[in-house]
Amino acid sequence: MRRFTGGRLLRWCSGIGPGLYRSAVLTGLTVLMPAAAVTVGYFGSRLAYSWSAGMTAPLVLRVPAAAGETLVVGVWIAATLWMTHAVTSRAFSRAARRLVRRWLGTRIEVEYRPVPPVTSMSTGYWWDGREYHKSEREARRKARQHARIHDPQVYWDGLWNLVAGVTVLPVAASPLVALAVGGYLALTPGLLAYGVLLVVAGLAAAPWAWRVIGPVAGRFLGPIPSSRLGRRIKELEAIRADMTATQAAELDRIERGLHDGAQARLVAMGMSMQAAEHLVDADPAAAKAILAEARASSVAALTELRSLVRGINPPVLAERGLVDAVRALALDAPVEVAVRSAVPSRPERPVESALYFAVAELLANVAKHAGATRATVELGYADRTLSATVTDDGAGGADLSAGSGLSGIGRRMAAFGGRLDIDSPAGGPTRVTVAVPCALS
Repeated sequence: MRRFTGGRLLRWCSGIGPGLYRSAVLTGLTVLMPAAAVTVGYFGSRLAYSWSAGMTAPLVLRVPAAAGETLVVGVWIAATLWMTHAVTSRAFSRAARRLVRRWLGTRIEVEYRPVPPVTSMSTGYWWDGREYHKSEREARRKARQHARIHDPQVYWDGLWNLVAGVTVLPVAASPLVALAVGGYLALTPGLLAYGVLLVVAGLAAAPWAWRVIGPVAGRFLGPIPSSRLGRRIKELEAIRADMTATQAAELDRIERGLHDGAQARLVAMGMSMQAAEHLVDADPAAAKAILAEARASSVAALTELRSLVRGINPPVLAERGLVDAVRALALDAPVEVAVRSAVPSRPERPVESALYFAVAELLANVAKHAGATRATVELGYADRTLSATVTDDGAGGADLSAGSGLSGIGRRMAAFGGRLDIDSPAGGPTRVTVAVPCALS
């Protein structure tokens, strides 16, 4: 028993120094947010409550005034915490993970949002997934800034800093506070016993107080919980990344189409008209020939512009709605396509556009990959859900991972809360259904 007690005493004594050091480190790591909140709350309340000091109005007026001043102080504290979180949460959380790994041997792995790539546009601007920039350096800086500020993991790191400020900080700082207060009391006449008692209590707690970080870190310092909300956040992040890439590719397609097609033809038309202007008196026949070429170029430019606009938002879709737009797709399809509809009226425009382009891509897949001779498009509306089913008599075997664009369609449908269902056994037939919840007009 003596040997056991002596061993425990020795371990306790040897842990005092490291314990005090670790408590001091944890105190410095977790004190910033509470200190900022207390400081702003103290000085802010002194300023805010001075506005109604000496007010002689009736109680019915003083109470709303005091409530308003309290609300102002709360807003100041919230703004201070938010700014502190934006600047420090990620760095402090990473430092805390390193301490947990070094002191407790527990490795906590998290994934931060990667910085999205920037895209060079033909206009000379750079696209970072959110906005245009004049230089690549500025686009990369903004991309890094957006990735840091709008990362859900950073929000979770901010929660860790808040929780640590009210849990880890008081426990980790208690030995240091006890030693400081005990030392002060020991030097005060008549309070020596109390001072010695606090110093002993602080030394006794030093080897163990810092360990409070273990359970708190295990709960709040890891990745975002795998809850329904966490899974939905990951889904939305994947959808957003896909939409950003699609948008950048579409913008690049439009710019190339305008630059290489219509713009070049319009420039050539201007030069031709300038040449005809010089020849109209000297050689009318040559001028007429040049003008005829310019007219042909204008027809070609108009055709290219119509084709470009059709890829953005087909006029038939805007003017006639989803059903007629799908029928127009069927007429242009390289295979025989029958369209059947049971949609009583038009859906919301964003849903209508998403479903139209999904059907267009599915029909393109039928022509490219299915080896089909005929297909059917069935449009329906039931249980507040708009659906489109594309069936073909092809070889079957359609797969989300086969590079046919089905996964992209599924992600775009998920952005509207919809779904993609595939039934494609080997040998066919293939039946693909896209469905989106919506209301009809």
